[in-house]
Amino acid sequence: MDINGNMKKIIDLNTSCRATFKDGRIEEFSSIEEASEKTGVSIAAIKIRCNKPGSSGKDKTTFEWLDEFTRRHYQAKKSKNKGSAFETEVVNKLKEIGFTGCCRAAGESKKADNNKIDIVDTKHQLPVNIQCKNTQNLPSYFAIRDACSDKDKPFCMAWKKAAEGGSNSPGTVFIIPDSLFYQLLAKTI
Repeated sequence: MDINGNMKKIIDLNTSCRATFKDGRIEEFSSIEEASEKTGVSIAAIKIRCNKPGSSGKDKTTFEWLDEFTRRHYQAKKSKNKGSAFETEVVNKLKEIGFTGCCRAAGESKKADNNKIDIVDTKHQLPVNIQCKNTQNLPSYFAIRDACSDKDKPFCMAWKKAAEGGSNSPGTVFIIPDSLFYQLLAKTI
């Protein structure tokens, strides 16, 4: 059970992995525990290296998962964490400019979250619906917008371009409807 008393699905992952040593030698292990025992690298360090291909420690040993399901599982977990962190970043910026009722839909409204709305405003001051994406490629704005049944507010997408190789993101943009864009410009004159 998690901290809210909900049952958590336990996934039995195959943690077999392959180590490539600095001398070019390759060795496969049936579990992460065996790899740790035989290489002297901690289990935590091996997980990090398996989840970040090409990374190595001072010993210059790299690791990779042998099981594709395990690799995808950890990649999905990493993507979810990145998305949650970006949603929190947007919420914090909205709060800084005065939208103090904003919060992540995942923690407030399952209905909104399922409706492609990531940021909700409990004080009903935010004039738009916001979906947040932290991805390498530009998401399909129109497909996501069309999946949102709440048409009372303009649908906006916050897109943070994920950087390759773990470097810093080149930036974040908001994709907004043209009517909202012209409305915002008209207010500056």
